[in-house]
Amino acid sequence: MPRTTHRPNTRRPRAARATLCALGAAALAAALTACGSGSSNPFDDHQEKSSYKDGAAAKSDRKSVPRWLPDDATDIKYVMSTTGDDRIIKFKTPDGTFPEQCVKGEPQGKPRLKADWFPSDVASKADTNCGTWSGARVDGTLYAWQDKDVAMKARS
Repeated sequence: MPRTTHRPNTRRPRAARATLCALGAAALAAALTACGSGSSNPFDDHQEKSSYKDGAAAKSDRKSVPRWLPDDATDIKYVMSTTGDDRIIKFKTPDGTFPEQCVKGEPQGKPRLKADWFPSDVASKADTNCGTWSGARVDGTLYAWQDKDVAMKARS
């Protein structure tokens, strides 16, 4: 009887390893996407975003919401950095103006946070300061921001 050499089939284990690696990579990608915001901006994961029906609810929920925000303000959207004092806010008031404790003035710093509801050119339209916040009225809606450098300087 002729002697035959048995050669192990190396194709199946390679194919199985490749399939397992592909499945593992897909699972890892899915897990990492679920943990993040899905944004390519690395700073998005260091933000908290909120919406409120009125100013009283916003101030009750977050100490970082500006105290000058009127209780009767509506349609409030708010983003804050969790790694600094950068903030942006959008709201409406019954009379369409900033509260009386805010004064006309040049903008302080610049908005560093972004949101789809926050106009990118709002700094060029800003004419109002509310403490460390700067703001502008655009099409009947009030927008304001706090620059972390301005806030830090005010505390020192």
